[in-house]
Amino acid sequence: MALSLSPAAVCQCFTLVSLCTSVADPNWIQIRNGSDPNSGQLIYGVAFTLHAAQNLTDTGPLGGVNGWGMWLLYALAGVCYGGILFSSSSFLLDFLGSGRTRPRLIAALHVCTAVLCLGAIGVCGTCFCVILHNLRKGLVGRFWDRGGGSGLQPSPGESFYIALLALLFSGLAATFSLRGTGQPSPQGDYAPIEPGDSDSEPPSAREPAEEWGEVFPD
Repeated sequence: MALSLSPAAVCQCFTLVSLCTSVADPNWIQIRNGSDPNSGQLIYGVAFTLHAAQNLTDTGPLGGVNGWGMWLLYALAGVCYGGILFSSSSFLLDFLGSGRTRPRLIAALHVCTAVLCLGAIGVCGTCFCVILHNLRKGLVGRFWDRGGGSGLQPSPGESFYIALLALLFSGLAATFSLRGTGQPSPQGDYAPIEPGDSDSEPPSAREPAEEWGEVFPD
């Protein structure tokens, strides 16, 4: 089995690194107090869902423990981990050369990865809108005084922009993979053998003088 790095595999490698980095970084959405820069900030992301039971005082902008924002964070975590699974599978299979024997399967994995990256961006954007709506309603939680959410400003964190890079690389990988499915697969380095080729004849069918190189006098 020949190992090779196709353009789709290279792009998918960067997609996998970007997804893992965005999941490890907890800051997908951050909330700051614009009127008091020294008051600290709240950050929400995939890592927040791992300790959701211990973060009861910080779920106010999400609508509470069972609010829409919290469920969207769970969906964000599921989409991100699904994207990592598809990204690692497509990269590994493409790296091992399965793209030549099963190009449609590899292309489908690349496309699914791109769709999941796009889904992560969409879920994060929806969660951002939910948080913004809750802050305007005054659901600020216990982290700040309950004076309303007029001074609180949500903004995308660095993980959101890293996920945009993952979407870019996954889109490139899907494009390269789909282009590869439309091209004929290489037949190898050996030319096909024609039926009338003398080199394809078995040694028994050749003349003895031609086989052993003997020269007969006239």
